[in-house]
Amino acid sequence: MIRSRWKSASVVAAGSAALLATGLAFAPTASADAFRCGSAGSDPRAWCAYVQKAPNGLKAHTRPSTSAPTSFTLANGKKVEVDCWTTGTSVNGYTIWAGLYTPYGHRYVSDYYLSTGHIQSYVSHC
Repeated sequence: MIRSRWKSASVVAAGSAALLATGLAFAPTASADAFRCGSAGSDPRAWCAYVQKAPNGLKAHTRPSTSAPTSFTLANGKKVEVDCWTTGTSVNGYTIWAGLYTPYGHRYVSDYYLSTGHIQSYVSHC
């Protein structure tokens, strides 16, 4: 009797582990698109994105140009509030730049380095 209980418990545990592994294998991946900032932004309805593909940081410029003065550098993985979009200097074939909401006013970064998806679809032109 005790032996069959242990055997039943082993079968249930093995089945649960298999279901968990299957669920993890088919779990959805994180979206690479922008998302609502919620309470983290200046406006809960604002859009946020993450800095990506910038292992040495992403320079925020005063204008949408790589030759414009830089105000600060954002770390890779940093969450930023995207306020608008515009065009500027091409960076790896991308001419879209994001206007970021900052305490210093608008600062611009190449959209190439943000997880925005198709930024023109949800934020207005600067």
